[in-house]
This record gives sequence, C-alpha cells and structure tokens, in this order.
Amino acid sequence: MNDFDLLVLGSGPGGQRAAIAAAKLGRRVAIVDRRDMMGGVCINTGTIPSKTLREAVLYLTGLR
Repeated sequence: MNDFDLLVLGSGPGGQRAAIAAAKLGRRVAIVDRRDMMGGVCINTGTIPSKTLREAVLYLTGLR
C-alpha cells in the first residue's frame, strides 16, 4: 500500500490544478479517475472538443 498526503478524485481541470498545487508544496499526491485517460470529461469528450468542432465547422463553412 502506498502512502499519500492527498488523494484527488477526478483528473479534470480542477483535479489537475489541485494535484499540481499540492505537489508544488511538496505533498505526495495520487489522482484517481474512472477513465483510462487523464483530463476528465471536459477535456476529452465534453465542452472543449465540442467548442473546437463548432469553430472548425464555422471556419470551413464561412459562417462568421
């Protein structure tokens, strides 16, 4: 069994910031996420990919 100072649930933007901040303070941090990819829903399947796709469609169709 490992010994950690902080356990972060979820690797989304908030979880990443919390883990980085704690690590900068010298804490031992573990991140637990139910997905195989880091970044959470926002980064991988949610708002950021949706916004990127929307902007690409607007650019390619010339609707500005």
